[in-house]
Amino acid sequence: MSGAIVVIPARGLRTGKTRLAGNLPLEAREALIRRMMRGVIEAARASGLVETIAVISPDPEALEFAREVDGRVVPLAQEPARPGLNAAVTAGRDWALTAGGTTFLILFGDLPLITAHDVRGLVMEETPVVLAPDRHGVGTNALRLRLTEPASADFRFQFGRDSLHRHRVEAERLALGVVSRSAPGTAFDLDTADDLRALLDAESWESEHEEAADTPLLLPAFRHPADLNDEEREAS
Repeated sequence: MSGAIVVIPARGLRTGKTRLAGNLPLEAREALIRRMMRGVIEAARASGLVETIAVISPDPEALEFAREVDGRVVPLAQEPARPGLNAAVTAGRDWALTAGGTTFLILFGDLPLITAHDVRGLVMEETPVVLAPDRHGVGTNALRLRLTEPASADFRFQFGRDSLHRHRVEAERLALGVVSRSAPGTAFDLDTADDLRALLDAESWESEHEEAADTPLLLPAFRHPADLNDEEREAS
């Protein structure tokens, strides 16, 4: 399984998770982003099957942080002329091809429950295209391509609304075998206040990640809309 390359796209340390802006202050959102990115990098490295980890981002601070987590991380600066998630993932795939990778795995940096076992399962799957669904069964939280398949160079990424279905259609267009592989660690991505509340309810996450935290998470500042009184809700 040599030649496995993981690419983690990152929007930015201070510009990500904007849907939590009404529930967490900026410093807490940044700390949350850092902690989750650290966990994804460490899970990929601990899998023992990943040769190279790269982070692609338009944010120099995100790239610098990734290198602080793991000095072997390859920083890829996303070109301003090619903005957006699908452009970032495509650039990562193209870089992996030029780097001689045989397996390309996209992992998002907002998977707080991901484990090395989850990464190993995705890398070891023999099917040319592997999709990791979100817990709602409509989105794609990770995607693995076998770069030894010539058609993988033409795969058009479909991240966004209904991406799971659209990625299947794309694989079928290229006559690439495709399979879904579900796991709790890849199914849970954190985007909304409901997601964060569900994560906080999993008490083990906070304790398991406490020692690895580079900054305090400041979760006491979190306010779920359901916890606000009428006056606070109107103000928000």
